Amino acid sequence: MKNIFKKGLAAILTAGMLAGCSSDYLDVPPVTSVSSSLVQTTQEGAQAALYGLCQAMYTQYTSLADYLFVNGEPWIQMVYGDVFGQDYYSYFFASATGPNFNWVSMNMKEGWMAAIGWRYAYNLINQANMILDGIDTIEGDRDRLDFIKAQALTIRAHAYVRLLQLYGPRWQNSQNGEKYVCVMRLHAGTEELPLVTMNDVLNQLYSDLTTAEGLFESCGVKRDHKWEPDASVAYGIHARAAMLKEDWATAQTTANKARQGYPIMTAEEYKAGFAEANGEWIWNNAPQLEGIYYFAHGSLFACNGPYPAVWGNGAGAINYELYKQIPSGDIRAELFFTPDKLVGNSVTSAQFWNDKTCDPVSMNLNSLNALMMNQLEAFGEKRQPNESWPKPYTNFQSKSSKDVVIAFGAQYKFWCTEDYGTNSFPFMRGAEMLLNEAEAAYHNDDTGTALACLAELNAQRNPNYTCNKSGEALLNEIKLQRRIELWGEGYNFFDLKRWNEPLVRNVWEARNTRSNNIPQASKLSKDPSDNNGWRWSVPQSESQYNSKIDRTLVD
Repeated sequence: MKNIFKKGLAAILTAGMLAGCSSDYLDVPPVTSVSSSLVQTTQEGAQAALYGLCQAMYTQYTSLADYLFVNGEPWIQMVYGDVFGQDYYSYFFASATGPNFNWVSMNMKEGWMAAIGWRYAYNLINQANMILDGIDTIEGDRDRLDFIKAQALTIRAHAYVRLLQLYGPRWQNSQNGEKYVCVMRLHAGTEELPLVTMNDVLNQLYSDLTTAEGLFESCGVKRDHKWEPDASVAYGIHARAAMLKEDWATAQTTANKARQGYPIMTAEEYKAGFAEANGEWIWNNAPQLEGIYYFAHGSLFACNGPYPAVWGNGAGAINYELYKQIPSGDIRAELFFTPDKLVGNSVTSAQFWNDKTCDPVSMNLNSLNALMMNQLEAFGEKRQPNESWPKPYTNFQSKSSKDVVIAFGAQYKFWCTEDYGTNSFPFMRGAEMLLNEAEAAYHNDDTGTALACLAELNAQRNPNYTCNKSGEALLNEIKLQRRIELWGEGYNFFDLKRWNEPLVRNVWEARNTRSNNIPQASKLSKDPSDNNGWRWSVPQSESQYNSKIDRTLVD
């Protein structure tokens, strides 16, 4: 298995270098080499290529080392989905990449932020296309080959969903799907092709996923790893696409199918560090892959990751205005250091708004007050899920925790298991699909199902939870539960865009205990119409080599 995995990485990533943005496309040095002819003519080659395609979703993209450790899917989720959102504050991204954190880069067609999402998606698409171009003519175990085909179709569909989320309009502004979005590539290579509409992409997505779902069911083959897609993943991506289209009937049905067999994690599982996959996770990274090292998700985003400690930048904090909406008794509130977590009288909650305790620039609560540092150390010890894991917000190279930014609202949700930042990270969870089902059911006037979904989720989150809301109040409750449950997992920006809602980051004010926990430099307010409807620019490098691109259709 290990050797074929390496061969697959080599073959499929070598092909991925060709797929878009000309010669500057995402490239990953191959571990070894397998010819493209073997990928398209032998079962072993197709299987190897499929494993390489899966690994391309979580690997060390060294050509982008200057661009904040791009590692594939977790980076897309965290940076585009959360850093650009409203509910997640990161001092690292605010200080190191302030213009990006504040959206300046979104419409810079020559900038690297506009290019990364495009390159990543077309890298996956081209790799999947190499498999699909030959899979129907390969002789071998037809069931296994059908399984590989279904997996390749699923990942290609996932990549197109990402393109719609980043470069497409929200459905309400799409002229019923007739606005232009991206290039449709259904075969491997660098053929010059024009932009297509949102409907073109969605129609292809629906077709591919319907085919994949049928193949998964008929072939009878089961996946060996959660980093491989299977029928549940295909249904989940189908639900995501349907949510973008506001096709609520399809979204409700497919979301329900996706979550079968993936029960909502218990309260204890939710508080266990999000470092190891559990029974609710439908799809996740392969945390032990060779060569990922400090490009691991946990290196930057785990509370005990090496970079928050080495660089003293923290690992993200919850927007305090969202935190205050978490209901009393909800276990999810336990994972953030906030004014209600103080023990004894040595520090008061008002000191969170005292500029002698809380740094107005970074929101750091740690280095300015010894008593606060003691509170933080005690809180970290209480939250440590596993004593063998690195300690939170400390440098494993023996630096003191007082040198590390621990922000107002610092998160203790995400942990890593080793010094390099090794951890599992969910690409898809049962809870997301449950909340997709609830939202779709609301729009389908199926209030009973929507309420049942909320009750099912909160049975594991808050013993005091009840909800009998209806109408717009029920929809707002579904949205709030989604923001709380999926915090830090890469949904906030995409959801606000899809909901056609503004983004507002209110700021911290000294001695004002009713203010928020966002520093002045990160203040932001965005209406749904801003930044071309929250659309990243199609990279200039794409239109420079692809003469069939008409930029007037998207700029």
